[in-house]
Amino acid sequence: MHLTELRYLLAVIEAGSFGRAAQSLHLQVSTLSRAISRLEDRLGVTLLERTPAGIRATASGRLATRYIRRVLHETHAMEDTLARGSAGEKGEIRLGLHLPPISPVLMALLREWRMSYPGVIVAPCEFGEESLHAALTGCRVDVALIPDCLLQNHEAAVRVYAEPLVAVLPAGHHLIGQNMLHWASLENEILLLGASGKGAICRDFYMARLPGARLRILEASILSVLAFVRAGYGITITAQAYSALKFPELVFVPIDEGTACLPVSLAWRPESEDPVIGKFVAFVRGRAASHSHTPPLAATSPFQCPCS
Repeated sequence: MHLTELRYLLAVIEAGSFGRAAQSLHLQVSTLSRAISRLEDRLGVTLLERTPAGIRATASGRLATRYIRRVLHETHAMEDTLARGSAGEKGEIRLGLHLPPISPVLMALLREWRMSYPGVIVAPCEFGEESLHAALTGCRVDVALIPDCLLQNHEAAVRVYAEPLVAVLPAGHHLIGQNMLHWASLENEILLLGASGKGAICRDFYMARLPGARLRILEASILSVLAFVRAGYGITITAQAYSALKFPELVFVPIDEGTACLPVSLAWRPESEDPVIGKFVAFVRGRAASHSHTPPLAATSPFQCPCS
C-alpha cells in the first residue's frame, strides 16, 4: 500500500468523479483508476461504487477513509517534525551543568535561545565533577557547561563566560568586614576544596594563586564543603553564583584580582550529527562574544547570608 494511492482515493471521493479528481491531480483518468484498483486488490474490498450522481464511497470505503485521513495527517506531522528537526528548529537539548546556571551572561544566552527557537527545549542535567564527563561521552547529555580547569583534552569546547570567584568565610572570621579581598589576604588560610580539587589542573589553579594556603581536599560536593566552612574547618573559594543561594552563617566576599575568575566553556561531542545540537553550539559560539562584556553581579560589599 502506497501513500500516493491513499491520497488518490481521498481525491476521488472528495471530487465525486474520476475525471474531476484526475484533473486536479494532473493525471490521466486511466492512471488514477488503476491506482484505486490496486488499492482495492490489496485491501480485498470494494472502496468506490458508481451511482447516477457520480462516484461515492462504499461502506468499506467510508470506513477506510477515516483511517486514511488519520494516516495522512500523522504522515504530514512526521514530515513536518523531521523537516523542522533537520533544520534545528524542534527537539530537546540536554544541558549538563557544573555550576548553578545563574550567570548574567548565561541567562542572556538562554533567554535569547528560547525566543529564537521556542520549539527546542533546553533541559538542565546536573552531575558531579567526574560524572559530568562520563555523561557527555556516554550520550546522557548533549552538551555541558564545564569550568575550563575541569575540561579534558579530548573535548571540543568554546568559551562562554567567566564566573567571578569569591571567598567564603564562616561567621566570626577575622577577614569579615572587608568589602574586597586579595589573594595575599588568603595566604596561610586552610582552603577547603570539594571533589574537583583532586584533579591536578584544579589544584594547580588554586596553588598558583595561593601558594601558601593549606589545601584540604574533601570527597564531597560544594554543599558539604560549605557546611564544613560554616562549622569553622576553614574557608573555601567558589563561584559567585553560589552567593545567591542564601547559606546561613556564611559570608561571600569578592576577590579583587584579575585572575579571580573561573572561565566556563560549552563542551560537546564533535562526532554528534544531531542538527539541533549543531545549531545550539553555533548559536552559543556566535552569541557568547557579544555577551562577554556583560558586567558581573554587583560586588560593592560582602555577600552576607543572614543567620538562621
